[in-house]
Amino acid sequence: MSQPMGRAVMVLAVALAFGAGCKPAGKASDSAGDKTAAELSDADLDAIRAVDSSFAVAANAGNADSIAGVYATNAALLPPNMPPQKGRAAIRAFWGGFFQAYTVRFEINSDVVEGRGDLAYNMGHYRFTAVPKAKANPGMADEGKFLEILKKQSDGSWKYVVDMYSSNLAPQH
Repeated sequence: MSQPMGRAVMVLAVALAFGAGCKPAGKASDSAGDKTAAELSDADLDAIRAVDSSFAVAANAGNADSIAGVYATNAALLPPNMPPQKGRAAIRAFWGGFFQAYTVRFEINSDVVEGRGDLAYNMGHYRFTAVPKAKANPGMADEGKFLEILKKQSDGSWKYVVDMYSSNLAPQH
């Protein structure tokens, strides 16, 4: 994997895993304080946090199939400096290539989890390390921020429909 691709994958891995250290979030309310909108229940907030935890466990285990499972069928992963990865198969391939080259470790924290009805967002920050499995690959470390949009599925589960992340570090040339 090339360095730019490896760094982008690493940053993606971090962004996806950000929910592992989620702090509790309150229920959503609109700017007028009207609580009549379909706020997320405590059970929905817990389920959203569980998606992030599942992602982090799978990422730290190097399991691309399990990571792909937390995305909706038509989800989009938006890594920096790369085209969007659209659909589960593309997302699985993206992670699979990364896990072939690296062993990863994430520290992830959600700053805000909020939503209404069947849509929610999760915004937070991450730290990430990737240790190469082959000496030809350089190791990586990154920290940055992420934004995920989740949608409640017909079976009641929550899945990522959009996952975007970016580094706080200056680009390396």
